[in-house]
Amino acid sequence: MLAVVCAVLAVPPAAAAAEEDEVAGIIVLGVPGLAWTDVDESVTPNLWAMAGSGASASMSVRTIGSWTCPEAGWLSLGAGERAGGAAPRDAQCAAQSQLPAPVEDGDGWSAGGWDALIEANESFNYGARLGSLADAMTAMAAEEEAAALEAEAAGEPVVEPDPGACVAGIGDGAALAAADTEGRISFWAPGLASLGEAMAACDVVIVDPGVVVGDTADEAPDTSTDYDQLGEDDTGVGSDEPSGELDTGEIAPEPDSVRTRAAAEADAAVGEVEAALPEDWRLLVAGVADASAPSALHPVLYSGAGVEPGELTSATTGRDGYVQLVDVTATALGAVGAEVPATVAGAPIQVLPDAGRTSEAAVAQGIDETAASQSVIAVSFVFYSVLSGLGVIAVAAAVWLLCGSDRYRGLARTVCLAVAAMPVAGVAAGIPHWWRGEHPSLAFWVIVAAGMAVLTVAASLPWTRRGARPVLVIAGAAALLIAVDQVSGATWPLHTPMGYTAQAGARFTGLGNYAFSVFAAAVILLIAFVPWKGRARVWGPIAIGVCAVVIVGAPNLGRDMGGTLTLVAAVILCCWKLWGRKLTVKAVILAGGIAFGVFAIGGFLDYLRPQEDQTHLGRFVGSVLDGTATNILIRKAGAAIGTIGRPLTWLSLAALIGAIIIWRKRAPIRSSEVAAAVIGLSAVAVLGAVVNDSGVAVTGFTTALGFGLLAVAVGPRTERAQPATRDPVSTAPSSGN
Repeated sequence: MLAVVCAVLAVPPAAAAAEEDEVAGIIVLGVPGLAWTDVDESVTPNLWAMAGSGASASMSVRTIGSWTCPEAGWLSLGAGERAGGAAPRDAQCAAQSQLPAPVEDGDGWSAGGWDALIEANESFNYGARLGSLADAMTAMAAEEEAAALEAEAAGEPVVEPDPGACVAGIGDGAALAAADTEGRISFWAPGLASLGEAMAACDVVIVDPGVVVGDTADEAPDTSTDYDQLGEDDTGVGSDEPSGELDTGEIAPEPDSVRTRAAAEADAAVGEVEAALPEDWRLLVAGVADASAPSALHPVLYSGAGVEPGELTSATTGRDGYVQLVDVTATALGAVGAEVPATVAGAPIQVLPDAGRTSEAAVAQGIDETAASQSVIAVSFVFYSVLSGLGVIAVAAAVWLLCGSDRYRGLARTVCLAVAAMPVAGVAAGIPHWWRGEHPSLAFWVIVAAGMAVLTVAASLPWTRRGARPVLVIAGAAALLIAVDQVSGATWPLHTPMGYTAQAGARFTGLGNYAFSVFAAAVILLIAFVPWKGRARVWGPIAIGVCAVVIVGAPNLGRDMGGTLTLVAAVILCCWKLWGRKLTVKAVILAGGIAFGVFAIGGFLDYLRPQEDQTHLGRFVGSVLDGTATNILIRKAGAAIGTIGRPLTWLSLAALIGAIIIWRKRAPIRSSEVAAAVIGLSAVAVLGAVVNDSGVAVTGFTTALGFGLLAVAVGPRTERAQPATRDPVSTAPSSGN
């Protein structure tokens, strides 16, 4: 099993696109607040033309917290890692939009307040090394100079070092991105009048046109709430929606003139840069930050030498049409042939050519992706709260079903099934495009309610309601749905609260912690309650377990390193108990050792692949080897602890209380199937909460699916008095395993 799983975990995902040729230089023009809705044929003609003539994508600018202000965005661009600003982060980004101009001394320019920025980022535990972009260009210059000296000493032809191996900045924000680790800037100018001089000096030019595209204060969606969530897998609370449309009768409200003027001003800067762009250079325009809370996806437009029309993607997202802010840093370095250092978390953006792509199609796609992401945030907190509340009721129903009188037992059973179906329906809600409706939130809840009803009825039919069949119906539907989604591209949970919103920048593909919890609980229930016969009782659970681990951990599927560790241990313990073995400390240590072995070997094999192809698992192994893993572990532990007190905490607490009541009122478990399910679900709930940064949310989702279904499988006291029929061959593992 170990060899098979490790081999599959090492299979590389298919390459998204071929490596791009190097160019003479690249200009990165950042416009904080720029949204896809700002790209208009009449208001922003240059941006509109770029959307059709070049390649584009939607970009997550998530850095420190659930929205990113300009200061943090520019610093993250220079670091290639999530960085935060030193100024206070208010909901309107007022403080972090007031960027200080660089300071000039006798030797050149330095970024203002650099020491304060370094100090602020040391406390965030993201390991951001401010100035990595500029330092990488300096390192390239040093390597070229060393190579030239070596060639000269050997009497070989000398290739002159590139004199432009540096980063130039134009504008105050660009100074933060162009500064090196000491805060020094190779070239800086306040405006675009010096663009030609900047391109002559450096191969990478960062431009801040001095524009923040945002709403006026009275139209902005939030002016007080701080949605700061440091966990990578948080989608942010973000339940506040923009202020409603004014009831003006037949008179259409005027567009926000402030935002329109800002977008037009940014577009004029793009046109000026395009007019000066040499044929062997590239231009990348990006909305590098939010203008205010809440966050949103922002456009990235890429054009110039060798860039064909189409979509953009990157190895960090693994999804067509999506990139991250840190990918822009790696793209700038890769375009000019510089090596991307380990301190840069992003990967070079790749172009997926599409000759038929038009400006209309690109903008429409970007608007739709943004709407989907924001609609998910609008329903997420309510979804988690409703699931937690109904889950507490389901725990009470499970206690009544197992320990109460015959009265209302049928109702209790139905409640257990319906609540267990809710997270499954939540995943399925991503199949239809519910966010495109006139009332997206209502459409989402209608789909969830319908999914719950269908599964509950399916598990209550005359031929499915007996014994453990209801468990197999709902758990089977959950496992099959998530497995099909992973094999087909992991699209559905992305647009529901069961996944991660794209703007959160945590995981664009693969298996998120919430969906993993549901999938793992379903797998455990299937292993425990499928009516295995003969030797199938041994090989059946092993087959399901191996397939499940591959789905969770394979680099081209789930990519979930914490889930891999959790599921391997949980499956082993579940099978151990199912086969009638005694659960001892030695058995627990053995299961943990095998799980860690799969995790370590799979991670090392992933680490051996090219950096641009590595998943979270391989990059984590790299952080262990270079000594930066401590920051990651501290950050994830903080995120896990931060989940305590959120809605799913109360469901987890209710499950603990319910389990104690059931244990005190019912005799000890005698069925190996039930014991295996209890052990496996407990392992997922506890170990998953410890090793994943979603913390108690893992326990909550595991409980939501597993607690009620387990109660239905056990049945009332009168049903439990009849021992389960066991096949004599089921004892085979004790002698042959």
